[in-house]
Amino acid sequence: MAEFDIDTKTKEMLISARKVAIVPSVVDGADSFAAAVGLYRMLSSKGKEASILYPGTVPAGLEGITEGINISTSMGNRSLVVSIDYSGTTASKVNYTTENDVLSFYLTPIDHDFDLSKVKTEITGPDYDLYVTIGVQSPEDTGALRDHLQAEILKSKVLNIDNNSLNTRFGTLYLVDASMKSLSLLVLNKAPKWDLVIDQRSAKALTTGISR
Repeated sequence: MAEFDIDTKTKEMLISARKVAIVPSVVDGADSFAAAVGLYRMLSSKGKEASILYPGTVPAGLEGITEGINISTSMGNRSLVVSIDYSGTTASKVNYTTENDVLSFYLTPIDHDFDLSKVKTEITGPDYDLYVTIGVQSPEDTGALRDHLQAEILKSKVLNIDNNSLNTRFGTLYLVDASMKSLSLLVLNKAPKWDLVIDQRSAKALTTGISR
């Protein structure tokens, strides 16, 4: 795939995403983390709801670039929530049974004409439109996030950014440029092509990563 096509597709993925999870490598260390912070800053300034998923501690010397950043140590679990509005009824008891892998709830007592539209379901938990991995050669490089990330790769959009030729090329789209000496330099170089604005805070994060 031509470089121009990769940059165009990367820009399209970033623009179309509403909620983005940025996953730096726990193996690569400071450069990967700083590149993630720089990308976080630029995406946030574009109105994206961004998070950094990082199960480790902030690399030494980078504490000064993380102010106000949403950093999560886990992806969390999704839950199915069943809500029942029983106002106006005499319902006072809830029971449940499980049989043949089917969970059944019993709300009693209710009238025979109970309005079933008062029963609502929703799924809560992680709802990222896009995962961006930085410096992650394979999901194993994400530490405690490995199993969750491997599952998400199969059903979610994943943008894989790296400068290591050993990258396993996983994800929906991978951008691996081994000519770049650092991941922070890679993000800094590509940001304008992705229609991202390098402001003071993102520049500080990226130049910190480059200097590590």
